[in-house]
Amino acid sequence: MKYIEHIIEPTRLLLSWQSPSSSSRGRYIVAELLRNGDDADLVYLSDSQDYIKAKEKGFTGEYGGYPGFPAINKEHSGVLAAFIKRLPPRYRTDFEKFMDAIRIRPGTDISDFALLGYAGARLPGDDFYIIHPFDKARPPFELLLLVAGYRYYRDNVPYEALKIGMAAKFEAEPSNPHDKNAIRIVIPEVADQTAGYVCRGLLPQFQRWLDAGWDIEGTIERRNGVNDHPIVYLFVKIRKPT
Repeated sequence: MKYIEHIIEPTRLLLSWQSPSSSSRGRYIVAELLRNGDDADLVYLSDSQDYIKAKEKGFTGEYGGYPGFPAINKEHSGVLAAFIKRLPPRYRTDFEKFMDAIRIRPGTDISDFALLGYAGARLPGDDFYIIHPFDKARPPFELLLLVAGYRYYRDNVPYEALKIGMAAKFEAEPSNPHDKNAIRIVIPEVADQTAGYVCRGLLPQFQRWLDAGWDIEGTIERRNGVNDHPIVYLFVKIRKPT
């Protein structure tokens, strides 16, 4: 098992939302969690294109904003306690197993705010996912990366063929009709076709890392999920070129 050895403590996290409709593939950044001392503030990005598109897909109205923090209010203070409930409490006997699952060594000194970002804090059947954006991160560092949208590409890249330790490639895809900034993920040992994408919340930073010529090494680290929604995670190391 690989572990994240260099913790990047974030100053902000991104709150993404996906429509529960099975016909919608989009995941949208609808808010930011801004670190405020030992707590955090929630700010909805109501003027952003992502928020506008999410609203069209039902983010407000029928489905509402994040529970307890209506989207019509632009800012909410002291929200960390509400969001940390998405993670198992540190006193639980199985907390070390949770830390192993997100590839952070048990006993690592990490804040609750950073833990939200590294864990993603997604709940079963939930529409929200938290993204650590790695703003201004400098190598060396590591992250566990969800292969976004894999279930839509499994016919070309069969789940059964994916093995732990297989290498992944990251390729810019400016011709992508949905997002010219898209970065696709390829597992060459299985197929030279798209296996999924880097999530939108990480695209600006990922492109910056590629442009800087940093060494980005990705390998399959986890495979789980149910048959109709398989999930694949990569362990990604970012280093300066030697």
